[in-house]
Amino acid sequence: MFDYRSTQLLEELLSYPEKNVPELRRKLQLSNRQFHYDLKKMNDGLRELALPIIELDGMNLNVPDTLLKAIPFDVISDKQVVYSEEQRMYLIYLYTFIRQEPVSNLHYQLVLNVSRNTALNDIKKVRKLCEEEEIDLLYSRADGYHLWGLEENKRRLAAIAINRILPFPFAEKALQNLFAEWKVSFNYETIRELLEQTAEENQVHYVTDRLDELAYFLAFIQVRQRRQTILYTEEQSAIIVAHPFYRLGESLANELFHQPIQEEATFVTIQLLAAFQGSMKGMFNPFLEKMAFELIENVERQTFVEIPNKVELQRTLYQHLVPAYFRIQFRVPISNPLIEKIQAQHAELYAIVKEALQPLAARTRQPISAEEVGFFTLHFGSQVKLAKPKEYKAILVCLNGVSSSLMMRTQLSQLFPKLSFTQNYSIDEFMRVDPASYDVVFSTVPLACSKPVHVIPPLLTAVEKNQLIQAVGRHIPDLVVWNVSMEDIMTTIHRYADVKDEKALYEVLFSKLWSNTSSERSYQPMLSELLTENMMQFTNDSLNWEEAIRLSASPLVNKGHIEDSYVEAMVQKVKENGTYIYIGKGIAIPHARPEDGVNQVGMSLLRVNHPVYLLDNENYPVELFICLAAIDSQTHLKALSQLTTLLSNNEAIEQLKAMQNPEELYAFIKNEEVAI
Repeated sequence: MFDYRSTQLLEELLSYPEKNVPELRRKLQLSNRQFHYDLKKMNDGLRELALPIIELDGMNLNVPDTLLKAIPFDVISDKQVVYSEEQRMYLIYLYTFIRQEPVSNLHYQLVLNVSRNTALNDIKKVRKLCEEEEIDLLYSRADGYHLWGLEENKRRLAAIAINRILPFPFAEKALQNLFAEWKVSFNYETIRELLEQTAEENQVHYVTDRLDELAYFLAFIQVRQRRQTILYTEEQSAIIVAHPFYRLGESLANELFHQPIQEEATFVTIQLLAAFQGSMKGMFNPFLEKMAFELIENVERQTFVEIPNKVELQRTLYQHLVPAYFRIQFRVPISNPLIEKIQAQHAELYAIVKEALQPLAARTRQPISAEEVGFFTLHFGSQVKLAKPKEYKAILVCLNGVSSSLMMRTQLSQLFPKLSFTQNYSIDEFMRVDPASYDVVFSTVPLACSKPVHVIPPLLTAVEKNQLIQAVGRHIPDLVVWNVSMEDIMTTIHRYADVKDEKALYEVLFSKLWSNTSSERSYQPMLSELLTENMMQFTNDSLNWEEAIRLSASPLVNKGHIEDSYVEAMVQKVKENGTYIYIGKGIAIPHARPEDGVNQVGMSLLRVNHPVYLLDNENYPVELFICLAAIDSQTHLKALSQLTTLLSNNEAIEQLKAMQNPEELYAFIKNEEVAI
C-alpha cells in the first residue's frame, strides 16, 4: 500500500535518483525512524506491483534503471493507495458534490477504503471545511448526506478541493474513481480539448496549471445532478455579458450543459477569464495597464527603491493582472503551493506587496487572498539585480505561470551566475527546441531529454538549493561557484558539537556561504542595526531643504556608505519629481537609486527644531529627515518595514520628535523594535 509519505519518497527518488539519505530526510522533514518506515512501505508497494525495489547502500539509495523506465505511478491501482486525512476531506466533498443518489456513511467507507469510525471522523472535518465557505453538510434519512447553501459557494469549494488534490501523484486516479463510483462519464480529456481549441481559435493562452484545474472543475460541474443557478447581480452580469469573451463562454456552456442558460454562460466566461494569461489578440484593457503601472509605483514608494526595467515588468504584470482581476472580483479560487515559502522567505516584500494591492481590492470590492498576494510577490521578487552570466545556456520549463518562472529564473541566476537563461517554455515548445542550443534544463515537471534535466519547484528552500548545487555540479562542474556539500558540513559539526536547532543552523550556514558567491544580499539588517547613534543628528540651525538633505546624508558619506554623487542625486530628484519624499506627519525620506552611488546599505536621521519646507512650499513642513541608502530591492526591507510600523503610530512619532539626543532616540528605537 502507498500512503502520502511513501509516495512522496518515491517521487523524490524518481526525480533525483542520486539523492542520499540525509538529503532526503532533510527535504521531506523525516526522522530516521520515519524514513526507514516509509522506505519499507514504498518497497512493499513496489513488490506488490512486481517492480524492482530501491535498496539502501550505506547513506545512498540505488534506484534501478528498470524502475525509472517503469513509470510506477501509472500502474498503481486505487486499492493500493492510502489517502491522507486532508485528501479524504476533499474527496468526500467532491463525491457528495456530484452525488447521483442519497449518500450514506457506507458510501464514504467504500470509496476511500476506510473504517466506519474513520469516515465519521472525516465527515466532522468536512463539515468544518464547509462552514468556512458558508455551506452546511447535512444528513437526513430521505436524502442522506447532502450540501446546503448557495450554489456559488458550493462550486467555489469544489474548485478549492480540486486545486488541493491535483498536486498529489495519484490525483487523476482519485478523481476518476469518484466518477466511476457514481457510474457517470469522466469527460476531462474532452473538456480539456474543447478549452484548448477555444484558446487556439481566439489566439489566447492559458496558464498551464489553470487549464488542468479548469478542465477538471468543469467535468465535475457537468455531471452535477442538483446544479442550481448562480444568482449574479445586474452589475456583474453586465460586466461579463459585455465582455468580448462572453460569446466564447456562451458557446462552451451550451456544449457542456446542452441548454442555453445565461447564468451558466456567465459562469463559464468568468472561469475562462480567470484562467487566460494575458488577453485576446487585438484586445487591450487600459484600466488594467494603468493598474499595473500604479502597482509598480506603489511598491517603489513603499520600498524606496526604483525598480529597474519597469517597461518589461509592467508588460508581464499586465499579463498576470488580466486573469487575476477576474479571479479576485468573482472570488475564483487559485492554488499557490509556494505560499508558505513565500511568506517565510520574503515576509517583508510580501507585506509591502499586500499593502500595494489595496487599490485593486478597493476596485473589486473583494479581499485579495494570500495565494494571489504570493504570486504578485514572486513578480516583484524577480527584480533583484543579477550578475550577467557568460558561458552556459539553460532552458526553463515552468508550468506555474509568469510569476513563478520569473522567480525561478532569479534564483537560478543567483546560484549559477555563469548560466544564461532562455524564455520560459511550455512542454510542447520545449520539445521543438534543438538540444544543441542549450546545456542544461530546469523544469517543474519531469522531461525526456538528452541534456541534464533538473526538476525543481519554482521557489527553492536552502536545502533544495544545496541539493541542486550538488546535482548540477555532478553534470557540469564549471557552473558551480563553490561545491561544498552542506551535508558534509553538518556531519562535521555533529561530530564535534551538540546542535539544538539543526534546521536553523543549516539555513544560516547555507545563507552565509551562498551570500559570498551570490549577487543577492540574503541578510536583512534590523532598523537598530542601521539607524545607530552615530547616524543621528540634531540641529537648531535654520536650513533650507537642500541643506537639510545634504546634512541628513553626511553621516552616510563620512562612513563611506554613499558617495557625494548619491547626495546630489537625492537633491536633483526632488527638483525633478517634486515632494515625493514627504510621507506626511512632518517626515521626509530622501533617497535615490542604488547605482547613483551606494556602497553599503544604510540609514541616517536628522532632527531639525525649525521646520524645513520642501521646495519652499509651506504645505510640506519637515521636522525629521530619514535618509535611506539601498543597495538593491531587498536588503533594506526588514529595517524599512520596522520603520514603517513605527511611523504609523502617531504617539511614537510625537515621542520621536520630542527627543533631543541620539542615546535617548536609539534606546527608543530598540525598545519599539522589540515590540514590533
